[in-house]
Amino acid sequence: MIQPDDSPRFLPPEVEAEASGGQVSPVLVAKVAAHIWACRKAYLTRLPVAEIVEILDRAIGLWLEEGSPWLEAASRRIAAATPYSQAMVRLGLTRLLAGCRKDALLALLEAELGDPAVLDGFRPRPGARGSHRALGPVVTTHIFSGNVPGLPAISLIHGLLVKSACLGKPAAEEPAFPALFARSVAAVDPKLAASVAILPWAGGDIAVESAAFAASEAVIAYGSDVAIESIRARVPSGVRFVGHGHRLSFAVIGREALDPASVESLAARLAYDVSLFDQQGCVSPHGVYVERGGAVAPQEFAETLAQAMAAFEHDMPRGRLSVEETAAIRQVRSEAELRELQEEPIRLFASPGGTAWTVIYEDDPAFVPSCLNRVVRVKPLLDLGELPNLLRPVSRYLQTVGVALSRERRDRLADALAPLGICRVCPIGEMPHPPLHWHHDGGFNLLPLLKWTANEDVADG
Repeated sequence: MIQPDDSPRFLPPEVEAEASGGQVSPVLVAKVAAHIWACRKAYLTRLPVAEIVEILDRAIGLWLEEGSPWLEAASRRIAAATPYSQAMVRLGLTRLLAGCRKDALLALLEAELGDPAVLDGFRPRPGARGSHRALGPVVTTHIFSGNVPGLPAISLIHGLLVKSACLGKPAAEEPAFPALFARSVAAVDPKLAASVAILPWAGGDIAVESAAFAASEAVIAYGSDVAIESIRARVPSGVRFVGHGHRLSFAVIGREALDPASVESLAARLAYDVSLFDQQGCVSPHGVYVERGGAVAPQEFAETLAQAMAAFEHDMPRGRLSVEETAAIRQVRSEAELRELQEEPIRLFASPGGTAWTVIYEDDPAFVPSCLNRVVRVKPLLDLGELPNLLRPVSRYLQTVGVALSRERRDRLADALAPLGICRVCPIGEMPHPPLHWHHDGGFNLLPLLKWTANEDVADG
C-alpha cells in the first residue's frame, strides 16, 4: 500500500525527476498537464461515475478508520505548518471527510444532475427532447487556499466526479494536505490517481500559471478577493472559471430558543461554530443577533457564550497568532473597554491573561466583521425584521447564517435574507460543516464545470 509522506508534491513518476531538480517552470507545468490529460483519456473517462464514487469512498475510508496513518500524518504535518493544533486538525478533517462518503457523493450528483449517468453517456432528460450527456473539463487547475485544512479534498472530488484531470497548487500556508489526499486515492486506485498532480509553485507566478491555465478547460480558485480577481483576469477566454473569495457569516437566535434549561447547550454549539479553525472559514460566524423578549436576556446569553468559549478553549486551545493578529484583538478589546468606561451599552467578556477568546456585547445592531481568531460580537434585536436593512451594506459578502428559531420563523427569515445573497441557513452547531451538495457561494458545484451535448430525436413528418 502507498504510505503517507510529507512531500507537498504528488506527480507522475515520469515527470517527478524533473520536478525534483528545482524551481517549477512553465515547461514542467505543461508536461505535467499533458501527462495527466493522457492518463485521463486512457482511464478516467472510461470509468463509470458509479465506480469513481466507490473509489473515492474507499479512499476517504482510509482517513476515517481507527488509528488512520493518513489522518495522523496530515494532523502532524498541518499542525507543524499552520497555527492549528493536531487535535484541532484531526477534529476538522474527520468532520469534513465524514461528510464526503458514498451517500453524500451520490446525493451531490443526483441533486445537480438528476441522473449521474449523463457523465457516462447519452441519457434522456425529463422535459428535454432526445438524449443528453455532460462532459467535464479535460484538465482543471485548482488554486487552493490555506485557511481551513481539508478543503482541497472537496475541490479535487468535484473535478474527479466530472472525469476531469486535476492539477492542484497547494497553498504556501498549508502545503501538505492536497498531496496526502491524492496519495490516499492512489492507495485505492493508482490509475485514477494518475489523473491528479499536485505541484507547488509561488502564488502569482504569471508565467507558470499562464501555462497551467492554457492547458486547462477550467480553473477553480480559492482566496482573497484580490487574489481571485487577479486570477480571473489571467484565465483565457473560453476557460471556465469558478472563484471563491471573501465571505461573511453570522448567527441568529430567536426568543423561543432562549430557554434557561437549554441555553448552555446552545451557547456551546455556537462556541464550536466560532472556534473551529479559529474562525478562519467563510462559514464561521463573525457575530450573533439575539432577539429580545426571551427568558434569557441577550446580555445574559453573551455571558453564557463567554463561558462556553472558555470551555472550548480549555479542550481545544486556539492556534498561534502573528504579532499583527494579536495586536488587532488587543485593539478591539481596548476600544470596547473605553466605550464601557464611558458607560455606553457595551460589555466585554475576555479570556484572562491572553487573547484566547473575546465576546463583546453591544446594543449597536450594525454588522461588524470580526478580526477573527475567536472574537465574536453579540447584538440584541427587538425584531428580526430589522436584519435585511442591517445586512444590506455587506450583502455581497454574505454566506451562511446559523439559526436557533422555530421552523416557521426560520422559513420566514430565509425568505427575507435570500435576496441579500445568503446561500445557506442551518442550525447553530452545524455552520462549519455544510453538506457536500450545498450551494457554495450561491451556485452549484459540478454544473459550472460541465458542457452539455444534446442528441435530438428526428422530428416526425
